[in-house]
Amino acid sequence: MFADVAGSTAMYENMGDDLARERISKALNTLISITRRHNGKLVKTIGDEILVYFSDIDMAVYAAKAIQETMEDDRSPETIGVSIRIGMQYGSAILESDDIFGDTVNVAARVAGMAKARQILCTQEIAFMVNNPELSNNMRPYDRLRVKGRNEQLDVYLFGWEQEGDITAMATASSFTNPARYEQAKNLTLKYAGKPHNIKTDTMSYILGRGKDCELVVKGDLISRYHSKIEHRRGKFIITDQSTNGTFIHTSEGQDVFLRREEFTLFGSGHISLGKKVDLNDENVIHFHCE
Repeated sequence: MFADVAGSTAMYENMGDDLARERISKALNTLISITRRHNGKLVKTIGDEILVYFSDIDMAVYAAKAIQETMEDDRSPETIGVSIRIGMQYGSAILESDDIFGDTVNVAARVAGMAKARQILCTQEIAFMVNNPELSNNMRPYDRLRVKGRNEQLDVYLFGWEQEGDITAMATASSFTNPARYEQAKNLTLKYAGKPHNIKTDTMSYILGRGKDCELVVKGDLISRYHSKIEHRRGKFIITDQSTNGTFIHTSEGQDVFLRREEFTLFGSGHISLGKKVDLNDENVIHFHCE
């Protein structure tokens, strides 16, 4: 995790070196204290940011959430007006001479560079691996990051730490996507290649894609490794696209929906196609039925 003070240059210009440095220092001390309470290990302080690593993904996200909530509510004169931006990545790293190195660290720095003040950004790996529904339900597709040496772009997610009413919904805006229109769904069945796959209400993350570790492996040139995610949230089955080419849905009511880093409430029955328009003659089309 990289967490840094947003707009520190402007603080030095507007407040003067001494006062700005004092406020930034106190803010970083607060960040360090919070990460340590969540079992984070401080690697180093770099100017106006800290680098921390965790051995537990949920604790890392909770620490990021606590940082933003603390800075938002802090009314002390030393830190008032200080905003933090956070970027995180999951993976292996090299610990050497009290420092940390490797691709994971570099990607985390790039993700932090994308973040704006008061934002928490993380990679798809973290968004998919968090265990607590309180965390996974607040992950939203945000953007893509091109990394040198990798063929595919990395999917970046925004963790919505604010109150639900302050989080921008990323669903397709039309009347038939309104979850209030349908009763709570108790079961979702996907039928692919002639085989049914039942998704229960306790499902937190059901991944569709060509990756071997996906719950439903679907092959195809236009299909991403982790193409779409289905989860049960607030009585609804929600499908979220995080692919390069998008997710296409055709409902039994005749509506055609295209998702690109958006989410959609599945209802009734219909068909899902990964990466291209729904073609009922395509062997990779998935039939869905909610009840």
